Amino acid sequence: MKSKELALSIILNAFLGYLWIVFIDHIVSVANSMENTFIVGGLLILIGTALFWEIVNRVTPFNEYKITHPVKLAGVISFGLVVFVNFFVLNLI
Repeated sequence: MKSKELALSIILNAFLGYLWIVFIDHIVSVANSMENTFIVGGLLILIGTALFWEIVNRVTPFNEYKITHPVKLAGVISFGLVVFVNFFVLNLI
């Protein structure tokens, strides 16, 4: 494991986490503009997240690693940390 791979995984997945936040925010605003269609909004979020997950798995150069590889774990943790901070810390401020 090289430190360059670790840093690249953290930065790339943190950026992808931010892109997912922007995507979900946009989809929620579109779903809120519809009238009484919570099911359609939830379905849009679910389908969009599934498509985003497929794109993330194809884009990252670390897709050949197993989930227990330290580089992949660091990437998943950075993705989750960005999402957690945005949803639970920045929204409370």
